[in-house]
Amino acid sequence: MQGCFENLRLFMWHRLNSLALLVVVAFVPQLTYAQSDNPVSLLADTINIDQTNGLLSATGHVQVFFGDAVLNASSIVYNSTSGLITAQGPLSITDPSGTVILADFAELSNDLQHGLIQGAKLLLADKLQLVAAEYERSEGRFDTLNNVVASSCQVCASRPVPVWQIRARQVIRDEERKQIHFRSATFEAFGLPVFYLPYMRIPDPSVRRASGFLSPVILSSEYFGDGIKLPYYLMLGDHADATITPTLNFTGATVIDAEYRQRFTNGGFDTFGAIAINDEFGEFGRGFLTIDGSFDIFDEVTLNFSGTVLSDSGFMRQYNYDDTDRVVSELKFSRYRNRDYFSLAAVIMNSLRDDEDNDTIPFVLPEFSYRGYRTDPVLGGKFGYEFNTVGLSRIVGEDYLRIGAGADYRVPVELPLGLRASGFVNLDADIYRVWNSTDFPNTPLLSIHPSVGADIRWPLSKATQNARHILEPVVQLLFTADPTLNDVVPNEDSQQAEFDETNLFELNRFPGRDVTETGFRANIGATYTVYDNDGWSLGLAGGLVIRSEPSDLFGEDTLLGGSRSDILGVVSFEFAPNFNVIGRFLFDDEFDFKRSETQFTTSFDKWDVGGTFVYLAADTLALASDERSEGTIDAQYRVADNWALDFDWKRDLLENKDVSAGMGVTYGNECIEIGLSLSRRFTSSNNVVPSTDINLKVQLAGFGGSSSNEWPAAQCAY
Repeated sequence: MQGCFENLRLFMWHRLNSLALLVVVAFVPQLTYAQSDNPVSLLADTINIDQTNGLLSATGHVQVFFGDAVLNASSIVYNSTSGLITAQGPLSITDPSGTVILADFAELSNDLQHGLIQGAKLLLADKLQLVAAEYERSEGRFDTLNNVVASSCQVCASRPVPVWQIRARQVIRDEERKQIHFRSATFEAFGLPVFYLPYMRIPDPSVRRASGFLSPVILSSEYFGDGIKLPYYLMLGDHADATITPTLNFTGATVIDAEYRQRFTNGGFDTFGAIAINDEFGEFGRGFLTIDGSFDIFDEVTLNFSGTVLSDSGFMRQYNYDDTDRVVSELKFSRYRNRDYFSLAAVIMNSLRDDEDNDTIPFVLPEFSYRGYRTDPVLGGKFGYEFNTVGLSRIVGEDYLRIGAGADYRVPVELPLGLRASGFVNLDADIYRVWNSTDFPNTPLLSIHPSVGADIRWPLSKATQNARHILEPVVQLLFTADPTLNDVVPNEDSQQAEFDETNLFELNRFPGRDVTETGFRANIGATYTVYDNDGWSLGLAGGLVIRSEPSDLFGEDTLLGGSRSDILGVVSFEFAPNFNVIGRFLFDDEFDFKRSETQFTTSFDKWDVGGTFVYLAADTLALASDERSEGTIDAQYRVADNWALDFDWKRDLLENKDVSAGMGVTYGNECIEIGLSLSRRFTSSNNVVPSTDINLKVQLAGFGGSSSNEWPAAQCAY
């Protein structure tokens, strides 16, 4: 009991001392923070006031609060005559920006705007550390450090040499402009000097955007040769910036690419392009330019635009900018509201394929579409209506204009036993005009297709002790007429049809309006899903289309041909969050696969693996005269906490030859990320030959670099 009373007495004594000091501070003008709205507060174990000499001293767990800044020290002496605070360490100062200063000794002004610190260590934004023999604060914004070592790497007794560090004769930090200036700086890696710079400037690590050089990429490729990409980031105000990246080569091509970004209150745009100063043949001028943007202009209308200009069809793929085989330029106005939607667009397409003539690819103008709906207050049905038009113009070939309209009505019907049904009617009408054609007359052409249908579904659910089961069979009956008054019309937007679980119950499986499924047909399908309490789920789905008679639109050897389509099947399995696989299949009555696609992702132990395997049988409806099969794998293996291996691979499974492959190794910790990658493209075309590329990229933490990986800090063993 005696010990308890003694502890209570000591606690009350410390609190009374702290309270007494706060009272003193409140009544002594000299101790206020520059007579501002941020008074100084002081807490300590022991406080002494010498009014004769104007001295205040505090020892033991000293904390001084200067507005948002905090000084922690073992002891301080405040001289009210000179306005100086002398602090003995170990001490720390934390300013409002989050910068932390550790030191052995400090002599500071009472507003922390001036001072001299010995044995200083600065921690900026929890990233960059600056260690100096002497530190001086001046003008309330400049921090001057002499004989400095800078690094963001952890240093400890078992690992005294950081992965990288900068030794400088002097470092000046401008807190107002958020810039750090190095003088006589030597960059060292693993304790060995790499290069020397008489002057270097970097942004403060807390700065999100600042002009300067970004992490370089050392490369070697068939086209670039051996060289280095040296990107420079240029800040052009609060809402615009640019990145200019020259490729400085030792052999091979010299290329400069640039990206410009601009934002406004109602939108913005990005541009990106590249030009070869001299390509692999020593020629100037090859390149490309792209632009993408979006703006909200008026009355909820959005303007979207994208465009690409190319010098030739092979440049982007050769120099690894893009591997697309068709570029699209588009100008589009659109508006989405609760009950309607409209869009107005113009489109230009440019093919990069060897076997496609751009003179035969149409320019699309105009392309207009409007869709709206209203609710029937009597039956609770939904009435929809639409209007659309599209025009196509070619340098070589047919020119075409289509104007179309449509209306549909669907009403739900509730049935006993939980059955749900709906009935609907639909009418599509289009008028065509074709020019420069040998197959169609230069007169208006008419196409009208009325449809009627109904569907019924029976959702069933059952819960057991271990799982929940959901089963839903669906039957949909449809009839679409093809009146004798219809003319034969051109087919521009429905050259091929797809068949999968997403359009099993669609009225028309062709993607456009130029071709419409007709006749009487039944779409039949079902889904079954089980959700297990252990966290896994299994889903099964299947279906097919049955027709009263074969359709002339589908050949017998196609997926939808004959009186009965191929059988559609979908299997999915998920064991969250580590495993997911989904397989989609189409097979005929003899269970021969016509199509299969399997996608999977898995994560276990140190592996992250994803892949896709595709098989496509020959199908004239899919514009595939030959069967195809391809497999891709992407994987990452964490060899250790700070090491990762990456693999990617694509292979033609029918030809038994590789399409592309790549591998890389990455090391990362709290202060650096180093990535080395090797990739190979095995295929060739008229414009692009097989090539191999090697890239080396280094990012330093605290210098504006960012990584997509979160690397653990290197461990210290004491």
